Amino acid sequence: MATMNMIQAINSALDNMMARDGNVVVFGEDVGYFGGVFRCTAGLQKKYGKTRCFDAPIAEGGIIATAIGMGVYGLRPVAEIQFADYIYPGFDQI
Repeated sequence: MATMNMIQAINSALDNMMARDGNVVVFGEDVGYFGGVFRCTAGLQKKYGKTRCFDAPIAEGGIIATAIGMGVYGLRPVAEIQFADYIYPGFDQI
C-alpha cells in the first residue's frame, strides 16, 4: 500500500512539473509507452507526447550523459534508472 502511494506521488509530481514547464522531459528504460518498471511514468507519454516522455537504450552511462547534455542545452531532464545498482556506470559521466 505504501509503495503504491509513493508511485502515485512520483507520477503526480512528474505530471505537475511537466504541465507547468515545457522544458521538463522524462526518459529512461521503458518509461515511455510501458510506463516504467514500477509504473511511475504511466500515462505521461500519452499526455505529453513522445518528445517529452521517451524510452532510452539500456545504457546507463548514455542516459546520464544525455541528461547532462539536455541540462546544458536548457532542458530539465528527469532521467530514470530502473534499479539503484544500475546507476554506477552513470557515475562515470557525472
